Amino acid sequence: MRKQCLLVVSMILLFFCSLAWGENLPWEIKLPFKEATIHYELTGSEQGKETLYVKEYGKLRAKHRQATATMMGMTKKTETVEIVDPDWMYTYDLVEKKGEKTTNPRKIYLTEYNKFNAEEKKNFEKNAKELGTSMMGQFGGSVQQKAGKMLGYDCDITTVGGMSTVHLLHGTDIPLRSEVAIMGMNNINAATKIDTSAAIPGNAFAPPQGINATLNQEAENMMAGMIQHTMDTLKKPDGAKQMQAAGPMGIIGAGGMEKGMQQGMKDEGMSPEEQQEMMRQMNEAMQQMQKKQPKK
Repeated sequence: MRKQCLLVVSMILLFFCSLAWGENLPWEIKLPFKEATIHYELTGSEQGKETLYVKEYGKLRAKHRQATATMMGMTKKTETVEIVDPDWMYTYDLVEKKGEKTTNPRKIYLTEYNKFNAEEKKNFEKNAKELGTSMMGQFGGSVQQKAGKMLGYDCDITTVGGMSTVHLLHGTDIPLRSEVAIMGMNNINAATKIDTSAAIPGNAFAPPQGINATLNQEAENMMAGMIQHTMDTLKKPDGAKQMQAAGPMGIIGAGGMEKGMQQGMKDEGMSPEEQQEMMRQMNEAMQQMQKKQPKK
């Protein structure tokens, strides 16, 4: 549950970052290479290796990850495969032999955007760019374009509340280095090689044998509710002002996200006390990001 909540919040921030600083809308992002294999090394609370395969300029992605995480003196090994295509995001746990899927958020954004008339699209693009810069500020974050280089590629450096620093391949959502310190986790994920010439293994995008991916309805509801709320707000002439007034904590309640989180925790068998503690931790993390916002 905690991982899913953090994933949704991270997705929101990356979306607004893309809107504010990218030349294209987030669902139009195109990588500088048609195919590539990116190798990563994981250090910190979690140690291991990760390999990201991309095809069709990023429309198809597969991430293979093997790691060992240590928290509170306990060690846990993980092995996962994540596959993204234009329609779905699949996650397979090779240790627990489980799989799940959710709709690719870009598909939901694009579907909602295509419902707009010409005036609403114009409002959305204006509001989204305005909101992108202010929202990063509300989270105590910032974006510096082409502020660094990694493996010969320009990187945009994004920081959020002093809790994370991410070097994104310029103009894209591909991280080449990320440092995250939140909720007791301190992790560094750094690319060590980008290979654009080697052939991608034929099974890189194949689902693991014997594991079926079922729809994660909880994550689907959280994501769809948040996106629909955001798009419905930003299509209005004063959409950016409405979102700014709500602030970071407004995201948790947006589109029934808080209700979806609570229902998901209930479905996982958490007691009312455990649910309350999880929500407290999420609120605390959001508040800490606000506190780290530079004073004007």
